[in-house]
Amino acid sequence: MEGASQSVRDKIGTKIFELSLKELFEFNFMQTDPNPANFYYDYVNKRLNLIDFGAARSYDKTFVDTYMNIVYSGANNNREGVVKYSQELGFLSGLESDIMIEAHVNSVSAIAEPFNINGGDIYDFGNQELTKRIYKNIPVMLKHRLKAPPTEVYSLHRKLSGNSY
Repeated sequence: MEGASQSVRDKIGTKIFELSLKELFEFNFMQTDPNPANFYYDYVNKRLNLIDFGAARSYDKTFVDTYMNIVYSGANNNREGVVKYSQELGFLSGLESDIMIEAHVNSVSAIAEPFNINGGDIYDFGNQELTKRIYKNIPVMLKHRLKAPPTEVYSLHRKLSGNSY
């Protein structure tokens, strides 16, 4: 991609983002290693190809639907929905302290911010502080979490965060 125009890089980034969402929410099957070497962009046919399935896994439709409800609730600033669906999915037990619930809801809201359509503008991924906002909540969640998150989220969040390590 070196030397590609900003327009081409934007198209490739958009295709990777769209593919990730389709993998999870349509196919319920995702290649969970975000390493850029796992993608090949065909400049001639303008197609994105996923070329490594070593870290692929399926996701149960119930998990995906509930996860979508969490993200949707977060994008719409629906605190009660975030808590309800997070309990259904197993992020929360229902016995957490207020400080833990607040940290969890704040993290979900940060993750869901790009999907908030109420602002009307296209989300600027290049000018955001999502990671800083989420990291700010990690010490609280480590100290006050009563149960481990659902196992599916480890691979899913690895992919969505772009962390290939």
